[in-house]
Amino acid sequence: MLDPKYQRYADRLRELIEEGQVVAKLERPSSLSTYIQGADDIRAQGWLMKARNILENVFGPQSVHVQHFEEILPRGGARQVKHSYDIYPIVGLLTGALDDLEKGYLLGQEFLVAGEVFDSILEQAKHLVKSGYKDPSAVLARVVLEDALKRIARSEGIDDNQKASAINEELKKRGKYPQLQWRFVQAWLDIGNAAAHGKFNEYNEEDVTNLIEGVERFLATDFRK
Repeated sequence: MLDPKYQRYADRLRELIEEGQVVAKLERPSSLSTYIQGADDIRAQGWLMKARNILENVFGPQSVHVQHFEEILPRGGARQVKHSYDIYPIVGLLTGALDDLEKGYLLGQEFLVAGEVFDSILEQAKHLVKSGYKDPSAVLARVVLEDALKRIARSEGIDDNQKASAINEELKKRGKYPQLQWRFVQAWLDIGNAAAHGKFNEYNEEDVTNLIEGVERFLATDFRK
């Protein structure tokens, strides 16, 4: 089951695929050749704009999907799309994009982007604990862990508004990881919770260092399989 936001994207892609198949049949004969003309040309241009917009919104302006969209346009760009043979490659691109979305490749991209942010935060946490500030370090590591759990939950159709411990439990029940991994995650959450609630005597610097290293390993594991 797709996350509701991704489901809206998927529904929109299907709409545009169907519309593209209609637009491709709007060619009309003229004295010189057969092409999309008049009011139909306006419709085709509107469809092209919507197609590019959904690809950019879903996959990002620098994505391979958007790049390929630009590459398959005829010389002269969108204004030169006048024939069915110009339309069908874009319909194919939208179809491939829909398949990528439904099979979780968008989520993979999301994790990659998030991973860069996570790495930066964990580096800050490492610096803090090495400098003797174990408590803010533990809080940072806990924030990263909770965000990662919520992202995995969304990929599995699990309510990510639950507490992190509840998400951890649900992921174990669904077989996303074994009992041992569940225990590790729960232990890391316990340290982070203690830090967040001012229970600073319940853990030490070594615990926080282990927490950061554990979260790093956790992030390196692909639980989308």
